[in-house]
Amino acid sequence: MSFAHINLRLSNCDWNDAVSKTVDVLLDDGIAVVPTETVYGLAARLADGHAVKKLIKLKGRSDQHPFALAFPNSYTIEDMCGELSPLAQRLVRRCLPGPVSLVLDVLPNEQETVSPDGIREQNIRENLFWKLPAEIRHVVSKTVSQQSSICCRIPDHPLLLPVLGELNEPIVLTSANKSGHGESTSVGQIIASLGSGIDLVVDDGTLTAPTPSTIVRIVDNNYTILREGALKSETIKRLAALMILFVCTDNTCRSPMAEGFCEKMLSERRNSSEHFDHVQDIVVLSSGLSATEGKPATAKAVEVLQAYGIDLSEHRALPINETYVRFADYIFTMTRHQRESLLSSWCNVDSRLSVLRPDGGDIIDPMGGSLDVYQHCAEQIQTAIAQRLTEIG
Repeated sequence: MSFAHINLRLSNCDWNDAVSKTVDVLLDDGIAVVPTETVYGLAARLADGHAVKKLIKLKGRSDQHPFALAFPNSYTIEDMCGELSPLAQRLVRRCLPGPVSLVLDVLPNEQETVSPDGIREQNIRENLFWKLPAEIRHVVSKTVSQQSSICCRIPDHPLLLPVLGELNEPIVLTSANKSGHGESTSVGQIIASLGSGIDLVVDDGTLTAPTPSTIVRIVDNNYTILREGALKSETIKRLAALMILFVCTDNTCRSPMAEGFCEKMLSERRNSSEHFDHVQDIVVLSSGLSATEGKPATAKAVEVLQAYGIDLSEHRALPINETYVRFADYIFTMTRHQRESLLSSWCNVDSRLSVLRPDGGDIIDPMGGSLDVYQHCAEQIQTAIAQRLTEIG
């Protein structure tokens, strides 16, 4: 058997060269054994029908078990599937790159629309999935009641992620073993089992306890865990929760007041059977653009909110960070200037970022003001949050 071999564990290994060689093999109709953050995988370019057929023969995969796809980024997932549901967007944003595979529905290639005049029209979608040859669509998707779905991953491995970035296209990725066999823990086992059909082996050492990715099926705004793997079901539940983030400057008056009001309103909704199931999975947080971590809420903010039955005495300021911004579904700033400041640091959050007041105005800054000013600020925040929660649903 003849194949190229790259050992990432060698002290003189050139990782950039390893990435380039892996890309070259995949571009040349090749099949590569590649490490992921979970198990070793077999990879071939999705657009390369010849390589995909070789992979099917090598793996021995049945038609009932379609291959997963690995993507370079979330944008290419949406290009393949079409517009994602809010829950799918949330889990893509929070879980990927990472040890999670998301089974997502592919939007139909045609959509019927009705004009104001009552005329029905068929619109062709531009999803990349429908541009794939039919035989390729068949091996990477599962169709039930005319609804096709595909299994999507963005592996978080320091070699495979740059490879995907260089290719800038999805690859077929499946575990490096014969179909129905257990996970291989070393490239030696993989070579013994599959060597004659492999073009490249990228060796990242022996896996002591290989754990596959967690597979989550998403339909609209509901999910089902098909296989519990590297991430447990309780973790997926937390990651699936809707998150509201309030942001001000110091996180000592306006944003903690907003957090307190929001929590109180959601608690009141939880006590209503009409809203309970939806509201229980909402997380509320606050932070500051220039916050000093651990600083308490201002005394007047604490005093004013006590009258509403809200206790801010235990609040401690937190500075805004990448995780908060990445995880938040709704980010509300107190002023237009704060919105622009946040947007200058995280330009990709525009669709999730708004000033709190629905009319676009600023919440007054009570810092240094009297209790009356704090009271007026609290009233503005309370009104705005009630409106925003109605919009969120």
